Amino acid sequence: MIPIDDDRAGSDREFVLACKSGDLRAFSELYTRHGSTVMRYAWSRLGDRPQAEDVLQETFATAWTKIRTATVIDRSLLPWLLAIASNHLRNQYRRNEKHRTVPITNVPDRAHDKVGDLEAITEALDNLSPLDRAICELCLVDGLTYKEAASSVRSTPAAVRNRLQRARARLRDSLAEK
Repeated sequence: MIPIDDDRAGSDREFVLACKSGDLRAFSELYTRHGSTVMRYAWSRLGDRPQAEDVLQETFATAWTKIRTATVIDRSLLPWLLAIASNHLRNQYRRNEKHRTVPITNVPDRAHDKVGDLEAITEALDNLSPLDRAICELCLVDGLTYKEAASSVRSTPAAVRNRLQRARARLRDSLAEK
């Protein structure tokens, strides 16, 4: 265990007081003292240096905005900084989980199925009335709004919405039978 220099550890209180009065140099000194420890802590939890650097930056940005509520424990601000870092690490875990991808392996070749699917869709569309097919093409393929499609087929947006809803149901039923 590395012995702690009592004079240095005790001076975190003075730096906190100076930071509370807006002294940026004091806050810079706190970063110099504790930044590497917070960085190692974040990196050990994430295993990714760029993400750890982001957590480090977020930790000290939060510390600066909340320095007025800082609590010096055992003459050091480090526990408070690590608590802030822990909160940012949890946020980073959530972001990582949200954007996590799973590699796809051993995917069967389904090109022949796609041709069959296309033929089934074409056949199902052919079974619709010319107006319903036109509405499906305008709204589903061309991406027009109900109002734009209604103008094109000389109808009302409500009628287009209703016809499209019924056409979708017929298409779904027709394709489910295949």
